[in-house]
Amino acid sequence: MLIPPLREAERANFPCPARGRGPAPKTEIRRDSPTPLGTIGPSLEFQRSPTYSQGVKRLLVIVLLAALGLLSVTGTSVAAPRLMQGTPAPGEPYTAQLIVLGTTNYEMCSAAIWKPRILLTAAHCLTDTGSGTPAANSRIFVMPPGVNSPLVYASGPIGAARVRVLNAYLGQNYVEASKLVVGNDIAAVVLDSDLAPSPFTRLADRTEIERWAKAQRETQIVGYGVTSLTDTTPAIPRSGTFLLSEIQVERRATNGWVTWSNPVNGVDTCPGDSGAPQFVSTGTATLLIGDIAGGNCNAQPRTAEGFAAITYLEVLNPALAAAGYPQIPSAPQNVFATSMNGNTTVWWSAPRLAPESAINYEVRDATGAALCTSLQPYCTFVSQDQLTLRSMNSQGEGDASLVPVAGVVKLSAPNVRVNKSVATFTFPTLDYPVVTGYRIIDQKQKVICRITLMDTTPTCVAKLKPGSFRFTVSATTPQGRTPESYKSRLIQVK
Repeated sequence: MLIPPLREAERANFPCPARGRGPAPKTEIRRDSPTPLGTIGPSLEFQRSPTYSQGVKRLLVIVLLAALGLLSVTGTSVAAPRLMQGTPAPGEPYTAQLIVLGTTNYEMCSAAIWKPRILLTAAHCLTDTGSGTPAANSRIFVMPPGVNSPLVYASGPIGAARVRVLNAYLGQNYVEASKLVVGNDIAAVVLDSDLAPSPFTRLADRTEIERWAKAQRETQIVGYGVTSLTDTTPAIPRSGTFLLSEIQVERRATNGWVTWSNPVNGVDTCPGDSGAPQFVSTGTATLLIGDIAGGNCNAQPRTAEGFAAITYLEVLNPALAAAGYPQIPSAPQNVFATSMNGNTTVWWSAPRLAPESAINYEVRDATGAALCTSLQPYCTFVSQDQLTLRSMNSQGEGDASLVPVAGVVKLSAPNVRVNKSVATFTFPTLDYPVVTGYRIIDQKQKVICRITLMDTTPTCVAKLKPGSFRFTVSATTPQGRTPESYKSRLIQVK
């Protein structure tokens, strides 16, 4: 498993980033007794030349971002890296193998079983070189999860799952213009029926991915890649551990986030691993980060390149809708937080994407533990720092954003106009989710007037006795009364 940055759609007879290729299919003789066309396997011959070190360095520079799929490549001999140390994972539930038939060859990739009827993979696994259009649905075959690489005939692979591809959704403006990984190399494949139960609880949100990258969190990748560029045995599912090391938020020509990971104990992504899922198991949930699109097959640092799925909702939501699943809401917008009486209140406005799918919201602490959930766009809890806020649909999917540091609730001083002994008080409304009333008091804590009718500009009128006054205003909320505002200017009544 897990080799150099060849792409994961393995194409026979052509070098290709991270994908694997199998031998060219031959004309089928009879459907009832097909002639096997062979299994997928790399065709590179191992020859260590006097220029081995230099050659390998050049290869890595060229291939550093290449997709992982190519299982066999013809041409000049290449010194093979050492065997990758992926752990065999027969019967694993995370990954299915994709086989895309061509006229003279076939390609093999990995794909995450994100939903029973939706696979998540790399876009280059589904496209021809120079194309931004997915292969015809009839050319794409899906194997059951956890099985070994099959024999492939001109009519398709032996043992393919009884599902048909209905459509494929590629990353925005994706074009396979290079053997290197290009922007938006992510895709969703919609099936006509369930392939298998999904082992993933949900997609990891942005705040979780950022936190894991800062902590160099261990992640798992499970793919069908070869174990070296000279490996000719049928591919089997293998798992490997990688440290999520870096996030690129604004990479050129990329709409979503790019992830980079470091291999652990000699494991690396190799041809055939393109499209493989990268995920984190927390003990209570299995969170899918996204797809792997490139690697080095040499266990060097910063080798596995992927794309964070939650940052591609514009691509994934149409696939969800087509398959009959609820769409995923983006993170809540316009998030505010205030602190009062030992409690923090957070409020927000609806998500930009799929707001109708957001049926619940969750405020979490720095560890990711839920502090409160709410059906309404606000939530109050005992004050804590480093908060995040996540939207959720009916399946618990949704993106999250950071909550700003809570500010102290403080109203502006009331404006007072006096005509003879009659004072008119006005002041700006409190920016707070629920306010049930206001109260104005003087410097002796005497209540001058109350406002219970909420308006855009609260106003109250009171008759004053002769004397000197300074006034403050406070608001009544479900969390209690706010602190008094700043004092008004000095008012003299004769």
